[in-house]
Amino acid sequence: MMRRTCLAVVVGLGLVASACSLEQALPVPDCIEGGSGLIVAQSVSTAELVPCLGPLPDGWSVEAVTVDQDGSEVRLDSDRAGDSAARLLYRQTCDVGEAVSVPSDQEGAEAYEYVGRITPGFQADRLYLFEGGCVRWEFDFDTDASATLSIELQDSLTLLSRTALNESIRESFIDEEL
Repeated sequence: MMRRTCLAVVVGLGLVASACSLEQALPVPDCIEGGSGLIVAQSVSTAELVPCLGPLPDGWSVEAVTVDQDGSEVRLDSDRAGDSAARLLYRQTCDVGEAVSVPSDQEGAEAYEYVGRITPGFQADRLYLFEGGCVRWEFDFDTDASATLSIELQDSLTLLSRTALNESIRESFIDEEL
């Protein structure tokens, strides 16, 4: 399933597009070999850090990945927490609202958390703010799902510096014999 609402032009290792949106059943953005992580990185070109997801915990799957000029969104389903139980948003700015500052588990980012409810059904946000961008986890679990599922999922996130991502892409795409 793929929906496109623009013409995109790929130039070198970057994506040039205006008023563009792409939604497709893509794998989660990983930054080890580029993958959808490259497109996600381009959606917030001002950000020093790029969200990368490692292997998802058991029971989690990608519902959709949406990338446009305003940022990226990854919607995730869980066999225990329900459909669309989590969203990962990558934007240029995030409003922390009533979230409180917490120790960050991501180098170079400030962390904030807001817990809307624990039962019935867990609802909370975790935000990471950094130079030029932010990442927001939104959790909205079914009534019988444990809040610990959010911690397992959060552990799959790494915020990688744009410099490290560029180096990784160069290494995987450039043949030294050329």
